[in-house]
Amino acid sequence: MSLLHAWALGLGLAAAIPLILHLRRRQTDRRISFPALRYLSRAEDARSKSLVASDVLLLAVRIGLLIALALAAAGPLLGRGGARDHAPTDVALVIDNSASVARLAGDDPLFETLLLRAKTALEAARPEDRVWVFPTVGPPLAAGVSAVRAAEALERLGMTDGATDLGAVVVRASSALPADGDRRREVQLISDLQRSGFPTSLQSSRDDAAVVAYVAPPPAEPNGGIADLALTGGTTVPSGIGHGVIVRTALFGAVGDSAGGEASIRLEVDGRIAGAARAPWGGTATLGLPELPIGSHQGRVEIDPAGARSDDLRHFAIRVVPPPVVRFYGTDESPLSIGIETLGQAGRLGLGAGASVAVIEGSSLAGAPWAGASTLVFTPPSDPVDLPAFNQGLSAAGVGWQAAVDADPGDLGLEEPGAAFSFRGVRVRNRVRLRAGAGGGAADTTLLRTDDGEPWLLRTQANNRLVLLLASPLTPEATDLPAHPTMIPFLESLLVHWSHLATWPGSDFDAGAPLTVPTWARSVTDPAGETRNVEGGGLYTPIRSGTYAVQGQGQDGAPRNAQFAANVPAAELDPTPVTPAELEERFPGREVFTAGPEESAWEAAVFRARRGRDAAPWLLALALVLVAAELLLATPGRARRSTASGDTTKPTSEATSVASS
Repeated sequence: MSLLHAWALGLGLAAAIPLILHLRRRQTDRRISFPALRYLSRAEDARSKSLVASDVLLLAVRIGLLIALALAAAGPLLGRGGARDHAPTDVALVIDNSASVARLAGDDPLFETLLLRAKTALEAARPEDRVWVFPTVGPPLAAGVSAVRAAEALERLGMTDGATDLGAVVVRASSALPADGDRRREVQLISDLQRSGFPTSLQSSRDDAAVVAYVAPPPAEPNGGIADLALTGGTTVPSGIGHGVIVRTALFGAVGDSAGGEASIRLEVDGRIAGAARAPWGGTATLGLPELPIGSHQGRVEIDPAGARSDDLRHFAIRVVPPPVVRFYGTDESPLSIGIETLGQAGRLGLGAGASVAVIEGSSLAGAPWAGASTLVFTPPSDPVDLPAFNQGLSAAGVGWQAAVDADPGDLGLEEPGAAFSFRGVRVRNRVRLRAGAGGGAADTTLLRTDDGEPWLLRTQANNRLVLLLASPLTPEATDLPAHPTMIPFLESLLVHWSHLATWPGSDFDAGAPLTVPTWARSVTDPAGETRNVEGGGLYTPIRSGTYAVQGQGQDGAPRNAQFAANVPAAELDPTPVTPAELEERFPGREVFTAGPEESAWEAAVFRARRGRDAAPWLLALALVLVAAELLLATPGRARRSTASGDTTKPTSEATSVASS
C-alpha cells in the first residue's frame, strides 16, 4: 500500500480527543443516603454494566470515524490498480494510418480496430493527463490536450495510401513530450507493426518514455498486389510511336499451394478497358497502350482483389506530344548525323527547319543558328586543340560547365542506364573532363557516368533552355558506341526522352511522401476533386493514390498544366509484422511492452505508471456508516427508552409502596 498524501495521517491524532474527554469525565451527582431509595439503587446497579459498555462502544465509533477520515485524506492506494489508477501522464498516441492497415480484420478494415484501441486508451486517461496525437502519415492532430479533445481529433483521422517509418514517428512523438518534473511520459503505438514499417535503424536513446505497442490480429490471408508499374516510353511520349506498360506483381504470406497461381491484370486508359493479361505471382507482364491522341491521358492497372485492396491497382499519367523536330549542325558523314537521319526516316522524330532540338558537334559550335531551339545537345571536339573554342561557345550559350583535357585517358566502360538499352560491350577511349563553372553544380543531373564515376552525360539549364552535354565525341575513335547496336536506342533516349520530352514529372510518386512541384505550379487538384493552392517549387504530399492535376502559369503568362500519379509504396505490400523481440531491438535503450489483440489485454497494458487502486471512496463509505452508528448511540433519551423497556417496573413499584407506608 502507498499513500498520496502521507502528511494527512497526522489528522489521525484527532482520535485522541474523544478518548481524553472520556477519561476526564467525572461523576458530579451528589449521593444522599435515603432508605426508601435502596430498591432504585439496586435497579441502577443492575444496568450500570450495560451503560458502561454502550459508552465504550460510542467512544470506539467516534475514534474509528476520525481515523477513517484521516486515512481517506491521506489517499491510500492498494495493489497495482486498473488503467485509470495511474499517476499524471503525458501520452503520445501514435496511430497507424498507412496503406497496410486497410486489410480486413474480420468484417472491417484493421484501421477501425486500431481506432477502437485508441479510444480505449483515451477512456482510461485521467483529467490531469495530457495527450499528443500523431498519425503515422500526416502532421500531428493534437498536442498537449485533454483526452476529450484528443478523442475529437481522432474523428478527423482517416486512412491513407502512404508508407511510414514507425521508428521515426515514435522518436518524433516522444521528443514532443515535455520532461517537466515528476510527470510520467509514455508512447502508445497502435499499429499493425509491419516489418517494412521500420526501414531505418535507430540509435540507443536516452529518452525514458516507455513504448507500449498494440499487437494487431495477424493477417487472415495472403496479400497480393502490384509491386511496380513502368511506362516503356516514360510519362511524356511522342505521338505515332507504340508504347506499353510493364507490370510486376508480388505475393506475400502464401504457403504451399497458395503460393502458386496467376494474377489477372487489366489495363484501363481514360476510363476504357485497353488490354488484359495473366502473369504468375512475382512475375511481370507487358501490356501495349493503344494509339493515343496528342494530349494528357490517365490510366490504371488493376488485379483481382487479393488481401489488402489499396495495392490491387496502380495509376499512371501519360502525355502525348508531337515528335520533336531535330536539326543537326556538323559533318554529314558523321555517325551522329547518320543516326539522326535514321530516326527521322522511322518517324521517331522530325527533321528540318523550326527545330526544337539542336545537336551541335564540337567543331560546328561557333556561330550555330540555334537561337529558336528549346533544347541544345553538345558533343566535344575530337581534337583537344579545339577545346578553348568549344568552352567559349558553351559560355556564350550560358552553360555553366567547361570541358578540360583528360590527363589520364584510358579504356573505360559506361555505367548501365536505367533505360531500355544496355551499354554492355561499349568502351570509351577518348573523353574530356566536365567541370562545373559559374552557374553549374548541384542543381544539374548526371544521366550517365564512366566506370571511374566521372560524368559522361549531363543535363542542365541555360537561358531557359535544356542543355545536354556529352564528355565524348560520338566517333569510332572516341568510343565503340557508333558501331554498337545500342547507338540508335541511345540516340532516341537522348533526343526524345532526355531532351525535348524531359519535362515534369519524370515518373509517378509514392503516396504519403512529399514531392516538389514545378516552379510554375499554382494549385493541385487531388483525385477527389479538391483543389489546394501550392507554392511553385515547394512541397506537396499526395495522401491518396490516384491521378493529380497541377495548374499554373508559365513565364510568358500562358497557362500551364501537368498530371502526375501517386500510388501505394511497394513496401506496404508485405503485411508481415515484427515479433516482440524484434520490436525491442527497433527501440534500443527504451522499455518496450506489447499487448493485444484483445481489448482487455491492451487496456491492462497502457499507462504503465500505475499507483494502485484508490481506497479513499471505501473509507468515506465506512465513515458514513460510523456517523450513522454514532448518531444512533448518542441519541438523547436512548437510556430512558432502554430502561422503560427493561425489568425495572417491579422494583420501582415496590419502592413506591414502601415509601407510602
